[in-house]
Amino acid sequence: MTDDLRGHRVVQTVLRRRDERSRPGARTDGRRIALVIEGGGMRGVVSAGMTAAIEQLGLRDAFDEVHGASAGAFNAAFLLAGQAAYLTTLYQHGFGDPRFVSVLRALRGGPAFDMDYVIDHVWTHQRPLRFEAIRSSGITLHCTATDADSAAIVDLTDLHTEEEIRGALRASGRLPWLAGGPVSFRGMRLLDATLAEAIPVHAAGASATDMLVLQTRPHGVPHAPLSSLIAGLTDRYLRGINPALVELRRTRSPRYDALTAELATHSADADRVPAVCVIRPPAHSVLAGQLENRASVLRRAASEGMRAAWMALAGEDPEVISTLRGYPLRPTEAGNDTDRDAVRPASR
Repeated sequence: MTDDLRGHRVVQTVLRRRDERSRPGARTDGRRIALVIEGGGMRGVVSAGMTAAIEQLGLRDAFDEVHGASAGAFNAAFLLAGQAAYLTTLYQHGFGDPRFVSVLRALRGGPAFDMDYVIDHVWTHQRPLRFEAIRSSGITLHCTATDADSAAIVDLTDLHTEEEIRGALRASGRLPWLAGGPVSFRGMRLLDATLAEAIPVHAAGASATDMLVLQTRPHGVPHAPLSSLIAGLTDRYLRGINPALVELRRTRSPRYDALTAELATHSADADRVPAVCVIRPPAHSVLAGQLENRASVLRRAASEGMRAAWMALAGEDPEVISTLRGYPLRPTEAGNDTDRDAVRPASR
């Protein structure tokens, strides 16, 4: 199980803010704490479980900004909406829907991931994301994406309307070829964030004094390159958009592993500025793939993510249980308060 990180200075600040009932926009400690969330397609269920732990431990309002890449951006939005635990279950019962993930559809020339279906139908009508709660949280949402023309990471923030939030989420998760063509947003053509940077620490480092980083790969598991078939198809697709994107794709694994090693070093450095703390699933945790749609694997990955964050932040290994929980389709005052108890872990 992940180590107890309560002695880390980033975690100490987060916990102190919770205990002092510090509110976003009304801080007096001179710190600016960023939560940084890795995605990775369906493997984002791991960091979704971690955000559910943050939500249930009452730590959400200890952060000043939340940065998410790809599925990490989805997890960030649902955390700010007070629906983190809800999203964790949707990976099994929404994202696992063949209308969203379909390898057969991809082989026929369509998108393997249909995020337009999820954003425009599931999160807007069927299982609504509370966009107004995001805007009123006082915490700044940052969704990163890859600029298809400059082949560089871009930080999408200052999202003031529901349409802007939906556009930023759509762009951040637009896996090249697997999810369709580039998304047009604010005059840019954008693709999935993880092509340029899977863990959006550089965007967060521009303003934060402290960063809590949620990673989805277990300790000891490096970034796995695409299979030769998928890599060839992806490169052919990217070359038609901008040849510079092919180099980004080909160097993604070594860049990811180098960044992971750098974060581990920074997390252990008490004098590091900005201060960095990393939470990862322990070695031998289940590794969900980008296209994973088996409910049993997604459920286990979410549980292991939740337990890793709970141990790191609360110092105890929780028993993760599922309870019947109703979610109103429209937000209410009571709903916003009680949704945080949707999946209640209890100490063993």
